[in-house]
Amino acid sequence: MTESELYAGIATTLLDKFAGRIIKGLTDPVKKAWEQFKIDFDIVFRDYLKNSVEKYGKIKTILYRTEPKPLNEFFECPNLRQGRSTIVSGESIDDLLDISHFLIIEGTGGIGKSTFLKYVFLKEVSKREYIPVFIELKDINQVDGEYEISDFIFQKLFDLGGTMKKECMDYALQSGCFLFLLDGYDEISTDKKDAFLRKFERFCDRFPDNYFIVSSRPYSEFVEFQRFSVLTLCNLSKEQALSLVNKIEFDIEIKQRFLEALDKKLYKRHQSFASNPLLLNIMLLTFDNYAEIPEKLHLFYANAFETLYSKHDATKSGFRRELKCGLSYDAFKKTFAQFCFITYYQGKIELTHDEVVTILGKIGARMVGFNPQNYIFDLVNSICVLYKDGLNYKFTHRSFQEYFAAIFLKELPDQDMGKIGTSLVKKDYYQSAHDSVFPMLYDMAEQRFEQNILLPFVIEFETVCEKADKYDFYYEKIEPVIEFDYAYSENSEDNPRLFLYGYFDKYPVSFIYSMANHYRNRSQVCLERSAKAEKRLLDLLTNKFGKSLGERVEMSSLDDKEVYSLFKSTWIGEQLNTMAKLRETLEHRRRRETQDLFGFLDG
Repeated sequence: MTESELYAGIATTLLDKFAGRIIKGLTDPVKKAWEQFKIDFDIVFRDYLKNSVEKYGKIKTILYRTEPKPLNEFFECPNLRQGRSTIVSGESIDDLLDISHFLIIEGTGGIGKSTFLKYVFLKEVSKREYIPVFIELKDINQVDGEYEISDFIFQKLFDLGGTMKKECMDYALQSGCFLFLLDGYDEISTDKKDAFLRKFERFCDRFPDNYFIVSSRPYSEFVEFQRFSVLTLCNLSKEQALSLVNKIEFDIEIKQRFLEALDKKLYKRHQSFASNPLLLNIMLLTFDNYAEIPEKLHLFYANAFETLYSKHDATKSGFRRELKCGLSYDAFKKTFAQFCFITYYQGKIELTHDEVVTILGKIGARMVGFNPQNYIFDLVNSICVLYKDGLNYKFTHRSFQEYFAAIFLKELPDQDMGKIGTSLVKKDYYQSAHDSVFPMLYDMAEQRFEQNILLPFVIEFETVCEKADKYDFYYEKIEPVIEFDYAYSENSEDNPRLFLYGYFDKYPVSFIYSMANHYRNRSQVCLERSAKAEKRLLDLLTNKFGKSLGERVEMSSLDDKEVYSLFKSTWIGEQLNTMAKLRETLEHRRRRETQDLFGFLDG
């Protein structure tokens, strides 16, 4: 069976299935041409599906860097969590679609959100129940001026072989035969998000019978997606991690030793790494070079890059290819750090060839003999931290861009670190609070980060504080919310508990909130105090205010001193206390470090 035959008839079958809805919206002249319409529709989507499967069915990874591999050969399908307790199998598309026509798939970096959506796309093609349409939302950033989501989608279909007239496409959209997979909401530029949300809401209003799945890193603004249910991609269990490694094509002897170590000790000792597909791949990549897995994320990526640099084919033990650019390891790394920071600051993870050449040309202007084309060749073919997708270049994974952006900041003089780092925070508060750049910079250069970026930022932010109690100032900024439901555990039905969070991603406080995690009191006494406060708060909300499980309560709606007092002792209350005292903490640390230095010099 040829590829064309494989995809033939899918669209026609689905049109017949949903024909009743479509015919209702057609004018009499169009109804007469129904059979011809079906033929045209089938031809359009036959080409689209063929080209899309070719594009999304094979992917490159940090291990498969030179040749894309069929996704179905090595993908380990994760579970998803709905709410706080319900686990949904990612393998059952029907189970997902039974939840809602409107879904958000959230997950942290490296957990496999894009890969999961591609898996759903491929599976839906084979199931022939809906026509899957895969959209990369980062492309919204390239759209200038006014647009409609339907026009944007129509253009994406056209780019991959779709030739249907737009008025016919509108009729098809009304049928409800589409499954839209919109990947990377978090990759839309901050200045374009509000417009996208408004337009996307109108699109969903207009064509509500279709299915929509949006992927993103965690984002408290999901509250603005009123009709969407949020599912969270679960980390890999030990069994899933072992299964994933077994599927990977790699040096047999190294892989076997890694599997044994993962089963006996590595998964338990380094679960935060081993349960994340990307980081698990890096663990395997670096296993033969490093006897110990580092605890710090920046050291983890440092090992990974050094391995990529020194051993240019990850699947073959000992294989090495010479670099064309002729740079030393340090010069290569410094150049890439500058490139990563510039592109990260610009909010780009995909660039045209001209954009890459322009950036590298400016970076290498003072480097004798530097050739941007040779350096690009090494990034793509030797080190493989970039890969070519059509005419554009993409990072193998955003996390490498973030790691090297942090490296760039670390190497700057104090004044420049403060100026450029603060500018980065203010440019995109969400990105700064949720990406790994500043947490890794904190781990690399704690004292300099505190004094050059964090402390000045806190001082500037608090200049508008008119309250005597800074706790109240931060309390109002985060707009706290309480939700209580069953916790996910083996005994979850007997374990209702509180979940507390706030909506603050649009505001500067989000950066302070995220960095305050490094200074929070995590003593056993504090943890026990928080647990008791949360239990009492749960009882109070249930018995005094009549709140029920699953209900979400905005703290601003509860004008009650006892609730406020108990909230102050919960984990989020402790976080607010930490934020309120952060300036004092940082200034004290600076004085103490200066005193320690002079004490050392004085003997």
